[in-house]
Amino acid sequence: MSTNRMLMKDAITSTDTLNGTGKGGLLSPQQATKFISYMTDNSALLKDTRLETMTAPEKQLDFLLIGSRLIRKATEATSPTELASANTSRKELRGVKVRLAADITTEFLEDNIEGEKASDRIARELAQQFGNDLADLMLNGDSSATGTDSSFLTIGDGVIKQAKASTDTHKFKLTSTDYKGVVFPGMLKLMPNKFKRDRANMRFYCSSSVADSYITSLADRVSELGDNILQTGSLVKFLGIQVFPIEYMPDDVIILTQRLNLVSGVQRSMKVYSEFNQRKDLTEYTMYMRVDPGKIVWDDALVIAYNF
Repeated sequence: MSTNRMLMKDAITSTDTLNGTGKGGLLSPQQATKFISYMTDNSALLKDTRLETMTAPEKQLDFLLIGSRLIRKATEATSPTELASANTSRKELRGVKVRLAADITTEFLEDNIEGEKASDRIARELAQQFGNDLADLMLNGDSSATGTDSSFLTIGDGVIKQAKASTDTHKFKLTSTDYKGVVFPGMLKLMPNKFKRDRANMRFYCSSSVADSYITSLADRVSELGDNILQTGSLVKFLGIQVFPIEYMPDDVIILTQRLNLVSGVQRSMKVYSEFNQRKDLTEYTMYMRVDPGKIVWDDALVIAYNF
């Protein structure tokens, strides 16, 4: 129906709009909430990140990080000489207006095997495709991109570009394909200890090719575990940290960070319009909304591996 990197050309609409019985307009809060829910249903990355709903084109986010070793010896009738350390991070989401367009033929609506449920299926699939596009953009967006994909990529800078440019993120030079023995240990060594405590919520975000290579290296061991991994392709861990393949991650980039350390913004003010084209016997749908592809919450809690 559609592909990624096409300026987000899919749309989600209410059932009335899909049936061509309504001219469209501003989605209700309930419809907008349903759209966002549909959007994240099949996106592993969006489920693993913060998705902020915005009521205006811009939204400021303040995050608090409490330092370690907070308690001190108390002396009677004496005020403390030092206070608990707390770090704050402020990130601003700025929604960029995007247009989504989709054409649905009358024949499909009338003849498809799902009958009256066709509109709901279209709405869900279009929303899920939009979620896939947003996840792609969150990683690969580049406001300075040129060429075939520039109309999609220039919507906003993704976290890969931000992580490479930030002076607070940690960089690992990716020159080896030995993920088990070189890359993952090297990246983990660069991560500050204060962010390693909750390994269950840490992620190695990588491409499917990188994850497959790591799985194969584990399966090389003569063991029941290795056989099971090779046969099932199950998600695996490195020292308790989930190796998390993402469809849109380049093969030459790996990110180590905490889940929810990436944030994306979607404005709830969504407008949908429909128009029946008699000559083509189809209904044209156009949707306008604002999105911020993504930001890093704590730059210090992210390690990026690439060949620099």
